[in-house]
Amino acid sequence: MSFSRSVLIWCTIALMAALTTVSFAITGLSVDASHNLSFFAFLAILFALNAFYRFARPNRHLRTATETTAQLLLVLLFGILLTYAATAADLPYRDASLLAADRALGFDYQAYLTFFDAQPELRSLIGAAYLMLLPQFLAIPLVLLVARREARLQIWLLAVAVALILTSAIYLFVPSVTAFVYIEFGGPAHIPAHYYTPVPTIEALRAGVMHTVRLNHLEGLVTFPSFHTAGALLFVWALWPLRRLRWLAVALNAALISATPNIGGHYAVDVIAGAAVMLLSVATAKWLCSWVEEPKVAAMAMLYSPK
Repeated sequence: MSFSRSVLIWCTIALMAALTTVSFAITGLSVDASHNLSFFAFLAILFALNAFYRFARPNRHLRTATETTAQLLLVLLFGILLTYAATAADLPYRDASLLAADRALGFDYQAYLTFFDAQPELRSLIGAAYLMLLPQFLAIPLVLLVARREARLQIWLLAVAVALILTSAIYLFVPSVTAFVYIEFGGPAHIPAHYYTPVPTIEALRAGVMHTVRLNHLEGLVTFPSFHTAGALLFVWALWPLRRLRWLAVALNAALISATPNIGGHYAVDVIAGAAVMLLSVATAKWLCSWVEEPKVAAMAMLYSPK
């Protein structure tokens, strides 16, 4: 079997699975999948369809569609689980340093919140855009497959996997309670009982009182770097060659990123770090893919070169 981009993605997923297994063993965490069996049933259907379109009725386009969908689901699953293990490491919070970095950049978090509070329509607009992260993860593969951009889809998927690994690795050493909790409430102890935030989950993981991660109740825990920012920029990169969708992707994801300090409670440096993660992830994905693409090109050149 030739080493292809698809095999490279599967190897990356295997690495993420191994990292999840080891990190969960170290932190004493386990996974409860009993409340989300539909996820694994859907994966089984995808694998069955992939086998059908690979062997029974060969169809490269549908085979790629089913395979990349399964790969994306596994990448997102292991990527989220890795953030739980990183949180459970219980290293000191870095909110003071992140806030100091924001102030050094001249970013006033309170003024940013006040501006959007005075513009309720604009706040609602960017709030809706902020919730478009997951729908875009579902839409990007469909769009790129319809546009016959399988290679770009696979590079994008590999970049998403790299971004998730980097995000967890960085967050391991730079945990925080989010800018909103740190600045507005003064820390986890002062969060109002009625106010939703993932901080109780973060605190439970860090204290070692939460041992089971339920797959039907996964939360976004990472502040630094902002994966919303990395994901948004990866969406723009994925759709950039499609002129009819390029500027729609830019507008939607610019609104999404602008909402990260407000709706997501992120520091400004979280956004900057998220952008850096995106750039490094795309560069890494392209570099890895070059190892499986360039040998093929060289082989073809040798095969058809004049004797």
